[in-house]
Amino acid sequence: MRMVRDMVDDHLLRSVQLWAQVAQRPEYASAQTVMAFVGTNGEPDTDGLFARLERDGKRLVLPRVEGERIVPCLVGDGLRPGAFSVPEPAGEVCPADEIDLVLVPGLAFTAEGVRLGQGGGHYDRFLAALACPTIGVCFTEQVVDELPREPHDVAVGALVNA
Repeated sequence: MRMVRDMVDDHLLRSVQLWAQVAQRPEYASAQTVMAFVGTNGEPDTDGLFARLERDGKRLVLPRVEGERIVPCLVGDGLRPGAFSVPEPAGEVCPADEIDLVLVPGLAFTAEGVRLGQGGGHYDRFLAALACPTIGVCFTEQVVDELPREPHDVAVGALVNA
């Protein structure tokens, strides 16, 4: 699935289309605080998403990995190198109950929201404790008919792909 994702040739254009679709969702419209991610290694480019969030007056929260868990944080003074060479926010922790929507990356998804992540279980642990809507985001090539599912795996509530 990493190869499939990495072979998307119109990555930037499709990322723009992806974020436009997310912005049409009612979960996005009603959200004040949106947790996203920094797109790296073939994931959708998130620069356009960050600009859209700012333009729409929404607060951006990004994940910071601390040990085995994801901690939602404000961007603060910007991004710094983090776990797994993924840029992480330098800002303060944002309480999870203040997050209105989480946009979730993945290597693959099913139409039902079953997600294949990177294998560390960080998002599964984080999503299990949330009460807000979650949307998996990916390129169309990453949507598959079925994925193996373990008892600890947490599906996303909706899926948007471009």
